[in-house]
Order: sequence, then C-alpha cells, then structure tokens
Amino acid sequence: MALIGTIRKQSGLLIIIIGVALAAFVLGDFLKPRSGRDIQPLAEVLGEDISYQQFDAKYEQNLESQKRNQNKDNLSQDEIFRLKQQTWDQIIQKIVLDNEYDQLGLVVSADELFDQIQGNEPHSYILQYFKDPETQQYDPELVRNYIKQLDQMDAASRIQWDNFVEAIKEDREKTKYKNLISKGYFMPDTFLYRDFSEKKISAKIMLVGARYNTIDDSLVTVTDDDLKKYYNDYKQNYKQEASRDIDYVIFDVKPSAKDRKTIREQAFDIYEDFKTTESVHMFVNTESDNRYDSTFFKSGELPINIDSVMLNSEIGAFVDPFMENNAWHMAKLMDIQFRPDSMKATHILISFAGAMMAGEDMTRTKDEASALADSLLNVVKSSPYRIEALAKELSDDPSAAENSGDLGWFADGTMVYPFNNAVLTNNIGNVTIAESMFGFHVIKITDKFEPVKKVRVAIIDINISPSQETFQDEFTRASEFQAKANSLDAFDTLSTNLGLNKRSAPRLQKMGNRIAGLDYARGIIGWTFREGIEIGSVSDVITMESKYVVAIITAIHEEGIPAMDEIRDAMEPLVSKELKGDIMIQRMNELSDGSSDLIQIAATLNSKVDTVDNVNFQLRNISGYGNEANVLAKVFAMEPNILSKPIKGNNAAFFVIVDEVTQPGENEDYKIYKRQLLSNFTAKVNNNSFTKTLEEKAGVVDNRYLYY
Repeated sequence: MALIGTIRKQSGLLIIIIGVALAAFVLGDFLKPRSGRDIQPLAEVLGEDISYQQFDAKYEQNLESQKRNQNKDNLSQDEIFRLKQQTWDQIIQKIVLDNEYDQLGLVVSADELFDQIQGNEPHSYILQYFKDPETQQYDPELVRNYIKQLDQMDAASRIQWDNFVEAIKEDREKTKYKNLISKGYFMPDTFLYRDFSEKKISAKIMLVGARYNTIDDSLVTVTDDDLKKYYNDYKQNYKQEASRDIDYVIFDVKPSAKDRKTIREQAFDIYEDFKTTESVHMFVNTESDNRYDSTFFKSGELPINIDSVMLNSEIGAFVDPFMENNAWHMAKLMDIQFRPDSMKATHILISFAGAMMAGEDMTRTKDEASALADSLLNVVKSSPYRIEALAKELSDDPSAAENSGDLGWFADGTMVYPFNNAVLTNNIGNVTIAESMFGFHVIKITDKFEPVKKVRVAIIDINISPSQETFQDEFTRASEFQAKANSLDAFDTLSTNLGLNKRSAPRLQKMGNRIAGLDYARGIIGWTFREGIEIGSVSDVITMESKYVVAIITAIHEEGIPAMDEIRDAMEPLVSKELKGDIMIQRMNELSDGSSDLIQIAATLNSKVDTVDNVNFQLRNISGYGNEANVLAKVFAMEPNILSKPIKGNNAAFFVIVDEVTQPGENEDYKIYKRQLLSNFTAKVNNNSFTKTLEEKAGVVDNRYLYY
C-alpha cells in the first residue's frame, strides 16, 4: 500500500476526565500490592522462577509488534488479554523445550543457522519476506543486501532483525524436536492388523429398546449408599480445576434528571455562542465532545436531522440543538462545493531529512528535495508517460517499486490535505507539485468521478453523561450496600429490597476473562482467588468505567476430585437412572419369558423393532435413544441370530439380535491404513500436541492471578 495512503486525514478525540480523585479513591485498594505478590514470582517452571518483569518485557515486545502489524495505536481489553496469554505460552514453552533440547543435545549450529538464512534452501520465513516485488519469487540477493546494510540501520531495525533470526533458530530447533518424536512412532504389525480389523468390521443388528423415562420417579429412591457407590465408581470423571462461584450486583452510573437538565441548559448556552463565534474551528474543538471535521459530505452521509437542512441551505445556516442517541447536537454550514467522490493519481515522492517517514539514512536537504522535485515536474510535464518509470527509479515512497507510483482510486478527503487538494483542483491529465509532511510530490492526475454537491459542516456534539456528583452518589449507594451485605443471606435480601438485579457467575477460573455484563472481569476474578477469601467474603466496591460492582463468594471449588456432597445434585439424576435401569432389566427378564420373537417382545414392552446398519467400533449413538456406546460395543461379542439377554444402556435397556457381521476382506491392503495412522500422529506432533504433556511434567506454578 502506498506510503501516502497510509496517512489518512485524522480526527482526534477530545477526552474529558471526570472524577479523577474519586477514581483514585475507589481504585486505591486494588492498586496496593496484593498478598503474596511481593514475594511470589509470576510463575515457576522446572524450579526456575519467572519474574513479572521478565514477562512484562516480552509482553511489551509482542504488544508493539501486534500494534505495528495491525496498524493500531491501542488494543481492546480482550485483545490485550489474549496477547498476554500468548506471551505466557511463549515463555513457558521456551523454558520447557529448551530443557528438552539440553537433555537431548539438540542444537542449531552457526553453520546450520547461516544455511537457514543464506543457503540454497533457506527457512520459510526468509522465503516469505525476501521476495522480488515484481516476480514475487524469493531473491537471495535481497537477503545479502539487507544484511550488508544492517550496520547503517537504526537500533530498532537491528533489534528487529536479531529477533527475526532468533525466531528462525527457535523454529528450526522445534522442527528437529518434532522430527525426533515423529520418527519414534511405531506400531507392530500384529497390533496394526487388529486395530485395522476392529475398525473395518461391521454388523447389522435388530433391537428393541425400553426407555427408562417410562418408569415413574416414585418407584426409585436414591440412598446415600447408592450415591457412595456411584461416587467411588465414577469420581474420576468429576476431576476439576480450581474455580469460584460468585453473585454480584452492578450499579450503573447514569445521568440523573438534574444532569440532563443542566446539560440541556449548557447546550443552548453553547448554541448562542456558536452563532456569534468568529473562530468556528477552535470553538467546536473547545465545546464539542468530537473534534472539528473538515470533511465534505454528500447527500445521505450526514445525520438525518442535519443532512437535508445543510444540503438545501446557504452557507452560514444553522441547525438548532436537538437530542439524539443520548447527546445534544447542533450544526453550522461552513462551505458548499462540487467535488468528485473518488480520484486517481500517480506520484513521485521526493523526501528530505526530517520529513515524516524519512529514514535515518536520508541526507537530502529540503532545498535539494525542492530543486529535484521542480526538475522532475518539468520532465513529466514535457513527457507525462515517463512518470511511472521515474517513480520506480527515484520515488521515496516504498510502494513505488511495486506500483510505479500509481496510487489507484482513493476517496476524496482521505489523502493528506496538500496532496488531496492538488488532485482535486487540477484537471485530468495535468501534472502539478504539492508539498506535504512527507516531502514534495510530483503528481499526475489520471482520473476523477463526476463532481457532486458536497457540504462542509461544523457539528457540535455534547454527550449527556453523569456528573461527578452523580458518580459520587452512586458510589455512596454501592458502598452502603457493600457494608450491609456482609453475608450470603444479607446479600440476597438487600439486593431484593433495593430492586437490584443480582447476577451469578459460576465456575470462575483463575485466568478467566469473562463475566456477563462486565467489559473486563479480571479485577473481580483475581480478587476471588486472593489468600483469605472464603465463602461469604464480600468484595470492595470495584470501579469499571461507568459502573460499580460488588461481589460475594458463594462457593469455592478446589482443584482435584470434589467431595461427594459437592456433586451430590449432579449425581442424583444419574444414580436414579442407574436404578431405573436395574428395574427395567428385571421387567424385561420377566416379560420376555424366554421368547426370541422381537416383534412379540416389542409389543409386550410397548416399543418397536429397530434396525441399525453398519454398526462398528466408532458408532456411539442409536437413533432415538442417544449415546449407547456400551450397548453397541457388546454386539461383536454376540453370536449371530441369537437373542441377547437384556442389556443395560445409558437411556434404555435393549434386547439385541445380530443379523449379520461383515469382516474385512482377506486381501484388503492395510498398508494405506498404516500410512494414515502415521500421518495422523505426525499431524498431532506438528500441531504441538506434546507441549501440554511437557508443561504438566514441568510442574508449572501459575501465579498470574496475583498480577493481572
């Protein structure tokens, strides 16, 4: 993309900070060092401490890189959280993998690294970034030239190159390690053929099912002994990570009636001054919540209450104050012009030392740049067709090497003003010169849309926002609630009495990031895991932009297998279903009475005969019954054409007859299957599936919740 196209016309934001002292007071407790924070590292891996400073340095490096890649000045809270998670993964994995490399003696030698950068078959990163702009093919000369120029580059560029080389080295090490794992894969032919056969064998079955939900709940009584037996048999299935349950209430800070009345009066006072001010631009930037915008708009591009008035009035016309979208608005018509929507131009940029985006190695003075630009202007005026060749040879816009200075179509007003105005005010085919913050532009106007009527409008927006007094009142209300809601019962009662919407957030984990209704939940989640926090603990009043939050701990779930009472409610319906299964098996044994006629059995059980084709070891569900893998797995141990005894399933009990079993063909080639297994294993390795196991083995201690 053209350099000139990267700098668009900017509109800043006027930021009004309300209640700084109040925010400092509210946040004070959360900005104090937390318990254990001063003495505990951010993490511990293989006995090695990782300080927050180490983590933060890497995070800042990643942050700047992501801002640069996404062309952003700031990231959202969610993006920041994800980036911190990525940084954490990078640091942990590097320590764990470096330990593996050391134990294996796995290294990337200097010669090997040189070969990865400048060899005949370089690393994929080199192939990606050093391409000829015309052919898009890798050009080794570009690498050599870049390395030769490193000494003349600025410090940031040299650091960037060092990081690039380090990334190549790390990727090469990881590739070697993955190859070692992949080459270690082996399955003996006996096991291979057995696995192949089990996956290829299939059966056709007929069955009659009797659902457990046909048994009345009153016939089943779940005892403590039943629960204990189920718990001992299946407790491993309930293994959990540490988590917390909370209830919380939100105090939204909204403009009061007094605030709205005051802001309305202010808006009309501002309007009176607006009508008489001589410096409209400065007045808008002083009084409006959005800065003055000098853009020209055509019909349909302005707010509906402003658009038709401005497009059908004379310069100097006003739009009286009106309220919309929780703000007051007013406008003045500043100018009317007939302008094209889009324009097209080719340019040569002649930069100079000190100009924006000029490299540190730029030595040309402004006077020298001006003289060169004037000379090129004369050449292009006499031979307009030469501009593209000259742009490719002489332009300081990096994109000229690819586009020969042709900027393509661009919308009116999106280029830097001197450039935009030069193209706007000249005819198609004209050659002109313009000076901008980037240097001197020799410009050939190549095309334009037909001009349409456009207007420049000065708009003042005054947001209806809470006053500092309203913030203080709501904080006082939240503080009074926090002081009185000092137990679970008190929290519930007070929430109801005050008409507050009490919400619940179950199973919050240490490094979670989401709570419904809150933009950024890390402050609350971190608090729930602090030392000394227990069931019934109430948070301080937590500030979140235009709201205050008070939370209470309702449950604490420790890491590991929970106690039986903690999961009693989850187990009871499952145990009840197990007991219903026992009752159903007994009924089926009595009702079948030795019969082998499925149709007769189905009629007796008020059910029907179902046929299931292509039953195999991968099949899990029976249509109409859900997951019945346990029943289907028994099919291949049954004799064909013999009625089974009742089989207890997850949701029903079944009589089954195996109608037909199809074995894999004797001559079927299982070598393809062998290659597929190897390919699947290699794919898992390439997707870094081994890293989680290595991290578990490394005994990672994660204290991030103490820091963010």
